[in-house]
Amino acid sequence: MPELPEVEYTARQLRAQVVGATISEACVFWKRTIGHPEPEDFAAEVVGRQILAIRRRGKFVIVDLSGDLFLSVHRRMTGNLLLLPAGWQVDTSLREQDAAAWDTKGPRFYQDGQSSKSSESTTAIAASLASETAYCRVCFNFDDGRRLLFTDPRKFGRITLWPCAQEEAFFAGLGPEPLGDEFTVARFASALASRKSSIKQVLLDQQVVVGVGNIYADEALFYASIHPLRRANTLTMAEIERLHEGIIVVLSRGIEHGGTSFNDYRDLWGEAGENYNHVRI
Repeated sequence: MPELPEVEYTARQLRAQVVGATISEACVFWKRTIGHPEPEDFAAEVVGRQILAIRRRGKFVIVDLSGDLFLSVHRRMTGNLLLLPAGWQVDTSLREQDAAAWDTKGPRFYQDGQSSKSSESTTAIAASLASETAYCRVCFNFDDGRRLLFTDPRKFGRITLWPCAQEEAFFAGLGPEPLGDEFTVARFASALASRKSSIKQVLLDQQVVVGVGNIYADEALFYASIHPLRRANTLTMAEIERLHEGIIVVLSRGIEHGGTSFNDYRDLWGEAGENYNHVRI
């Protein structure tokens, strides 16, 4: 599952590319990907909305839209966001030809052979994207011709649309951001003090600290020389300080290297993250 570094890296890419774009159409190819509201209402509500900002909360990408709405995107195990340049076309003929195959694969995206000349860098991006566009569950078309795809082979990812007034309630229960000022050693120590479960399991609890999953919990514990099966409430203050530092270090390093791609994770251009070459455990 993409963790904080993978989500943050993609959010930064999106922030640089799609802020200011207007959604001209939303195509929902797998209805259950839309967690709220009903897929038909979702598609109708986002049309004509301008993207005002891109943020992240834990493992969620947040897309602020005009009209006091926000999109939340949770990628779960295999979800990816891909940005197709103008000139890409969609083929939905499989829906009529083979309904079972359509439910598995979704539409096919291909580059328009009549599009304008491509630069060397654009051609390289297209080559990376071409192999990653299968299993598209939702496609957002922009008024400038670009398409933002949400691909998800396992179909566990969810996209929701909410009024901004409900954001606090939607994210209620999430713990502090580990790269934010609220993630202090004192707050971290307080959260561990009454926990009898293993420190690895506690780090995976999104109420304790958000965005940490298996990869970075292991890395942070290795950094701090703490066995993952140690009971959380047995850690000394020195160990807690070292672990707190380790969480920040390994997450920051993960972002710097574009995230960790063990299997499915890809960035906005279909490229694998490079942090796999830097993990230590």
